[in-house]
Amino acid sequence: MAAKSPPPMKEVRGPVGFSTEIWITAPLPKVWQLATKGAWLDQYFTTATSGNLDAPGRVRLSWGDISEDVEVLSAAWEKKTVFRWIAYRQKYATRVTFGLKAKGNMTLFSIAESGWKRDPSGVDSSLHHAIGWTHFLAQLKAFAQFGVQLRG
Repeated sequence: MAAKSPPPMKEVRGPVGFSTEIWITAPLPKVWQLATKGAWLDQYFTTATSGNLDAPGRVRLSWGDISEDVEVLSAAWEKKTVFRWIAYRQKYATRVTFGLKAKGNMTLFSIAESGWKRDPSGVDSSLHHAIGWTHFLAQLKAFAQFGVQLRG
């Protein structure tokens, strides 16, 4: 008997969201690999990743004793990946999109996350995620450009 896959994560598709972006002086294929391959994520951002974010499926991201499951919904090679995960201190999922665009030897890496309810708890959760993604972008840039790991 095959193992049952977990049910899809419930999204409420609330109106609260944000986006952020950063230019990275590194070729797009390198940035794509660093941002979507679990083995690379573990070098500068996570402490353990169960898979890759470049194809549909479930992946567990871990930071020490904290873990989050993500459900990759779609991916367009070296262009974008879309996943959902349970929002911080919420019982519903938000949707995250990583987008990449090349300009010469530079890559514009963008992150958009949306789906929080417009209430104090939803807004607080969205700000928590925005801070986390800001850390991610700084870590990605430092690692891609200089091979420097910023995590403590």
